[in-house]
Amino acid sequence: MRYPKLLRHGDTIGVCAPSSGVDKKYLQRLDRAHENVRVLGYKTAESPSVRMLENKIEQKDAAKKNNCVSADAQTRAAELMSMYEDPKVAAIIPPWGGEFLMDMLPFLDFDLLSGLPPKWLSGYSDITTLTFALTLRCDMATLHGSNFLNMGYERIHESDQFAFTAMSETETVCAAQNCGAASTYGAKPKCFLILSPKKPNGKFWAEANHVNSRGA
Repeated sequence: MRYPKLLRHGDTIGVCAPSSGVDKKYLQRLDRAHENVRVLGYKTAESPSVRMLENKIEQKDAAKKNNCVSADAQTRAAELMSMYEDPKVAAIIPPWGGEFLMDMLPFLDFDLLSGLPPKWLSGYSDITTLTFALTLRCDMATLHGSNFLNMGYERIHESDQFAFTAMSETETVCAAQNCGAASTYGAKPKCFLILSPKKPNGKFWAEANHVNSRGA
């Protein structure tokens, strides 16, 4: 299993939309997510198709017309490949999931991706279609964790901050059973897991933080 380099302050988080993009209703939240992530000490970069209603990509299919995807499958795959090949991008966090990510998988060059240095990719919902494929086809660790728009509230919730902890530290801050959020919310929190069987130090990475009360 290949592990990405741990994030450092000043690294760039790439935002691309392999499934759904962000329409006008949520652009303010997207902008706030960029601001919040920069406050954590990271730079951000965004691919053209993330902001759906600001794009001028021809709506070729029914899924696009129904605003279910950010762009056609080839465009989504090309933007992900471009971001993954960019050495200045240290991690990729899509805005959120959707329904049709599978359409872009045939257009990804998994052989090329397997030969590139691994980088973190975090997400849940439809994004697991991509993280699962990368882990199986390219033997790289990925993170079943927060999407980028999770960062777009007034402040980043502790559970969403954990995505950055997981990508930037060799040990998790806390295990789910004794996480502070258990007392905060009065219930045992749910977990998200690194999609990899082992930590870099050889121990099982089965301890992961809770997802927030908004759920997965």
